[in-house]
Amino acid sequence: MVILGVTAPASWNTAAALIKDGQLVAAAEEERFLRLKHAPNLPPLRAASWCLNAAGITMDQVDLIAVGWRDPASYLSCSLLEELRSLRLPGIATGVANAFEYLIQLTRMQKGLNSRQGGHHPRWVFVPHHIAHAASAYYASGFDAATVLTLDGNGEDDSGWLGTGRGLELMRSHKIRPQQSLGVLYGNVTGLLGFKEHSQEGKTMGLSAWGKPGIQLEPHLSANETHYRLDRRYIRWLKKKFPRRPAHEPLSDQHKDLAFAVQAFLERAGVSVAKRAYADSKIGKFCLAGGVTLNCDMNAKIIQQPFVEEMFVQPAAHDAGVALGAAYVVAAETQGWKPSAMTHAAWGPGYIDAEIEPVLREAKAGYTRCNDIADAAADLLAKGKIVGWFQGRMEWGPRALGNRSILAHPGMPEMKDKVNIEVKHREPWRPFAPSILHEAGPDWVENYKTSPFMLVTFTVKPNRRKDLAAATHVDHTVRTQSVVPEANPVYHRLIERFCSRTGIPAVLNTSFNDEGEPLVMSPRDALRTYSSTGLDALAIGSFLLVK
Repeated sequence: MVILGVTAPASWNTAAALIKDGQLVAAAEEERFLRLKHAPNLPPLRAASWCLNAAGITMDQVDLIAVGWRDPASYLSCSLLEELRSLRLPGIATGVANAFEYLIQLTRMQKGLNSRQGGHHPRWVFVPHHIAHAASAYYASGFDAATVLTLDGNGEDDSGWLGTGRGLELMRSHKIRPQQSLGVLYGNVTGLLGFKEHSQEGKTMGLSAWGKPGIQLEPHLSANETHYRLDRRYIRWLKKKFPRRPAHEPLSDQHKDLAFAVQAFLERAGVSVAKRAYADSKIGKFCLAGGVTLNCDMNAKIIQQPFVEEMFVQPAAHDAGVALGAAYVVAAETQGWKPSAMTHAAWGPGYIDAEIEPVLREAKAGYTRCNDIADAAADLLAKGKIVGWFQGRMEWGPRALGNRSILAHPGMPEMKDKVNIEVKHREPWRPFAPSILHEAGPDWVENYKTSPFMLVTFTVKPNRRKDLAAATHVDHTVRTQSVVPEANPVYHRLIERFCSRTGIPAVLNTSFNDEGEPLVMSPRDALRTYSSTGLDALAIGSFLLVK
């Protein structure tokens, strides 16, 4: 059986994923093909077409198309009922408008996919948004049973889902209403700080480490051991007290302190949600999804709780992940199938040397072929060069994990500013992260746990801070990626070779893209970014380019 999962075109990040004969074959985000950040509210037609090509099939061979959103008729009626209960006329208008926009975009997506097939019309199955989020984490975790949390801005008529996964079943215990959305709270503060809502919440998290206690958000926001509450007037209060910063104006201490305050609240609220979910399930293995769970500092607070034994966060935790979650749900219901644990995120397009070399020749780029590209790149990194690293299949989700990465020496403090200013063209205060050999992790960070998708922060041990200076934030934390040879042998070998030269079992790793752009996908994307930024070298397939 072939199941194509797609994100509903009413979502901020759209994507497609394909399961063939009980195996996940491909998953990719639409933004990478369009070269448009997030590809918001756009049908994932290119991503779906690529998934089919990767599986070697056409739409004629697809049995079911799973959409990570409830069906339009149900969504329209639920939106109306939800708003009518509170008699909020603006909310009613917004709900109806959103429902009709979803219907229009869904119709376009159906036509777009149908144009890629003959007379065969696969059946469409609609999976509620937060169920798809929950499934994307639980079914990919490899756990037999788990406590499951989803937290995002708004999905249909909810902003969160708490429940339990057992075997093939997902059972909800609580849901979080839109009025209590942690994603909306964090997005609003992100906008007030002068950043882009729905896109640059990571900046708010990074800025928070530069702030200090002082701003009081209570009584408008409150959190205790098992509950949090957002006063219905809190947005109005925030906007009145903290006017939006024009993007061109410098950040003040008040901006940094506001970021600190909202981050601290989010962490308390996240822990309270986890405690509440655990009180119902009594299961110490946790699965997290939803855009809010891309907040690595909140995840760190949750994983440090004594009742948490293990934690899996879906690498595409934002809306793109529901394409995979919807496909998982349909596979479980129709085939009684639960996948094995997701140990890597390399589910996107990959390119062999025979596809890369013609692009380099056409661009008249000077290059050499290397017998061991990992060793060659490690040598450049040890000498202080900044290297674009393009290997294997593209990552699924927003984090670069050693396939489409920009790499540098983490022990050279000046590298942070050089990469930020000369390559990424972004604010110099923003931090980077280290990819570290899994076997070395316990010796380098405190309370180390496996973190393959770079979605949890840890504190660097005092005696190791000098050697990770460029990849460590101002508060001595790092968003670590654990690297094992089974998941990425070439990347693991590169870090080993770098360690043999420097004694540091880690490299500075950031996404291979320029500011405001999606992660590079193709050799042309990589070559364009290499040529137009301050990268010193590009290791692409077996080929090495050096400026």
